[in-house]
Amino acid sequence: MRRRHVLAAAGVLAGTAATGRLTRPAGDDELLEAARGPEGGGEAATRTETILPDTDHETTLYEIDAPADGPTVMVFGGVHGDERNGIDVAGEVTEWRPDEGTLVVAPETNRVAVENDSREGDDGDLNRHFPVGGEPASDLARGVWDAVERHRPDVVLDLHRSLGIYGVHRQYVGQAIFHSPNADGDAIANYLDDVGIPWYMPLHRFTAVTSAMNGPLLFHRAHRELGAIAYLFETTAFLLDRDAMVELTRLATAAVLERHGLLEREGTR
Repeated sequence: MRRRHVLAAAGVLAGTAATGRLTRPAGDDELLEAARGPEGGGEAATRTETILPDTDHETTLYEIDAPADGPTVMVFGGVHGDERNGIDVAGEVTEWRPDEGTLVVAPETNRVAVENDSREGDDGDLNRHFPVGGEPASDLARGVWDAVERHRPDVVLDLHRSLGIYGVHRQYVGQAIFHSPNADGDAIANYLDDVGIPWYMPLHRFTAVTSAMNGPLLFHRAHRELGAIAYLFETTAFLLDRDAMVELTRLATAAVLERHGLLEREGTR
């Protein structure tokens, strides 16, 4: 049985509204060591390309190819520019070294919004620009979607942050994993609860939600158009500090990569 790791400072009681900010969980060092690979980067090869070069939306896409064949996973951070946990983790993931397959990462998908530390960019909410039955609704959305079509990922993971708790705060969706019907959302949510959520924070346990995939979000379109296994990850700022949000996002990303064959722990190689 996995150890449960403590997020909060001593003295926080179950069911209390708030007695302080929560700190980073210890997490799963074994899995994160597998993600980061051997010192020096191992045999994986990294290439970069640019989405919408020579425009205000220019942003870098990283492609990390493992020495062994396997699936392609695309990870997006910064679709909303003020959700720093996804930006931070996607930036780290550009240095990860998969054991198999290809890892494609956009750390600052909406670079204008990231630079302005704002949810939306010049054209509004990028994550509402991928409608059913039509072309992407902005230049940036078209550039992002062109990159998705070029790489034709088997799995897409979009990293986000909310402000409340799913099912408790009506307008917020934190501590949830939205996923396509063919995904492993329940298993990943259970893993995160096991390694990241202490017993006295029951409201912060992750909820896995199967999405109808008929909306205008990027992960919806990836499933509809390409048949990709698709996830949208939401941690919360409610009683979690930035380190805690980053660590949960990091663990979720590593769990998706392990679940879909890009990472192997040392004992299973």
